[in-house]
Amino acid sequence: MDKPKATPKDFFLWAGAMIALYAGVFSFIGLVFDYINYSFPDTALNYYIDPYQSGISYEMASLIVLAPVLLIVMRIIRRSITVDPSRAEIWVRRWALFLTVFLAGATIVVDLIVLLNTFLSGGELTTAFLLKVLVVLLVAGAGFMHFMADLRGYWERKPHYARYVNYAVGALVVLTIGAGFLIIGSPASQRDYRIDEQRVGDLMQIQSQIVYSYYQPK
Repeated sequence: MDKPKATPKDFFLWAGAMIALYAGVFSFIGLVFDYINYSFPDTALNYYIDPYQSGISYEMASLIVLAPVLLIVMRIIRRSITVDPSRAEIWVRRWALFLTVFLAGATIVVDLIVLLNTFLSGGELTTAFLLKVLVVLLVAGAGFMHFMADLRGYWERKPHYARYVNYAVGALVVLTIGAGFLIIGSPASQRDYRIDEQRVGDLMQIQSQIVYSYYQPK
C-alpha cells in the first residue's frame, strides 16, 4: 500500500502548529521566569525587578494569541486524521512529531546538565534557579510524553483524553496569564503608571534646569 502524500494544506497546518507550539512554549517559560524573578529577586544583583519594564506584557500577549491558534490548528489536524486515518502517516506529521520529541528530550538533558554542573561547581542553588530548572523540566517532560504518545497513536485511540489535555493546557495558560495581571495590573493601571512615570521625569528635568540656572554665574 502506497504511503499517503502530504498536501500543501497538511504542510502549512503542521508548520503553523509547530511555530505556534515553539513560540508559545518560549513565551510561557519566559513568562514564568519573569514571575519567578519578581517573586524571588536576586539580592546579589542589587536591583529591583520592574514588572512594567520586563517582557511580561509581551509574553502575555503572545500566549493570548498563540495558545488558541495552536489548539484550533491541532483540532483541525486531529479531525482530519479521524476522517482519514491515513493522514497520520504523512511525512510532514512524522517529521514534526519526531523533531518535537527530539527537542524536548534534548532540553531535558541540557536542563539536568545545567543543574548538576551548578551543583558540582559549587554554585549557589537559589530558589529562583531551582524553580526555573523545574519549570523547564516539567514543560519539556510534558511535551516529550505528549508527542511520544502521539507518535504511537494514543490520542487517536483515546480522543476524549486528547480533549482533556486541551482543556488542561487552556486552563494552565489562563491561570498563567491571570497571574500576570495580578503583577502588572490592568491596562488602565499600566497607563496610569506610564503617566506617573512621565510626570516624575518631567519634574526631574525641571529640577535639573532650576539647579543649573541657580549655579550659573550672574
